[in-house]
Amino acid sequence: MIHYSCDRCGRPIDPQDELRYVVRVEVEAVMEPLDGEVVDDSDRDHLMELHDILERADDAANPLLGDGVYFRQRYDLCSDCHRKYRRNPVGKENVKQLNFSQN
Repeated sequence: MIHYSCDRCGRPIDPQDELRYVVRVEVEAVMEPLDGEVVDDSDRDHLMELHDILERADDAANPLLGDGVYFRQRYDLCSDCHRKYRRNPVGKENVKQLNFSQN
């Protein structure tokens, strides 16, 4: 039997008793065209380019896929941490706004 634990809080997750949530994060560097540069994307196959990048992702010798260019990670979350993640997926600090009267 596979044992799961929440990657956020560390609590064991029993798949027989509760749901386990999987979060997949994929980050890639994107280069924008320079100012004034015209890019003709009409004949560009974006899916094929993405496929090529993913095939090379495991190739540690590829300098184009060094640190900061491509990152893929998978996390297991319990129900409580999933709920917290859904409310704040990028981890922004929630600052409570105070509404003062206009007197």
